Amino acid sequence: MQLLKYSSVATFVVLLATVNALPHVAKTGLSARGSNIPTQVIAGVTVPDTPIVKAAQAYARAHSDDMTFNHVMRSWLFGAIIINKNATQRAAIDPETHAVAALLHDLGWDNTGELISEDKRFEVDGAIAAWNFIDTAILNGTAHGWDENRKQLVWDTIALHTTPTIFAYKQPVVAMTAVGIFSDFQGPNSDMSHTLTWDEYTRVTGAFPRHDLGPSVSKIICGFGRTKPATTYDTWMMPFGDRYVENYTQEAKGHLAIDLVQGALPN
Repeated sequence: MQLLKYSSVATFVVLLATVNALPHVAKTGLSARGSNIPTQVIAGVTVPDTPIVKAAQAYARAHSDDMTFNHVMRSWLFGAIIINKNATQRAAIDPETHAVAALLHDLGWDNTGELISEDKRFEVDGAIAAWNFIDTAILNGTAHGWDENRKQLVWDTIALHTTPTIFAYKQPVVAMTAVGIFSDFQGPNSDMSHTLTWDEYTRVTGAFPRHDLGPSVSKIICGFGRTKPATTYDTWMMPFGDRYVENYTQEAKGHLAIDLVQGALPN
């Protein structure tokens, strides 16, 4: 099964038009906002190599199976490639904030179970876990220059990364981190900016194999449909429950937005 984290062709077109309206340039380094921080090259991509980025990689590794860790690494690298080709995005996006958001965006899939709630969408679990991670990094001296705004950008990025109809109209780092994440599902075919090449895609996936990304994500989402179905109702996850989770559709009745509207009190 192929999986995309966007809900409609119309949504794709809206975001694609927004991104493509910006000038593209062939650059491979960090943005001007990240020009004075340590860097490293991973799979041919220049990315920040600051203490909090290293810590975020380690934290993601500690709370991810191989499939999820490779997914967040590829998402980070694809996002960096796309951002670095766009002059406007390069000037607007802090690469350290982008790195932390991309690396931690699926903490809500935590394979240890430690970060998963019983009553919140996985995107919100991930956003809360990332916020707490940054707070800890600030306290132990790993994070430098992280104010409430940067933390909120990471929270918003993670909470909204599966909702193109909202993230397309948020700050550049929120939107472009999600564009990198989407690019991981079908490579250049799902890159909303149309700037990722197949050579770049192949180089990154060679360094971080996909490990059956689509079927694996489907299994995770179906798991939420069984263990905390209320968090999947009226979301992009609901079709997985409808198709693959026994009794899901019947149990959802009476708990959907349509039920609330149709059961509204009379005048």
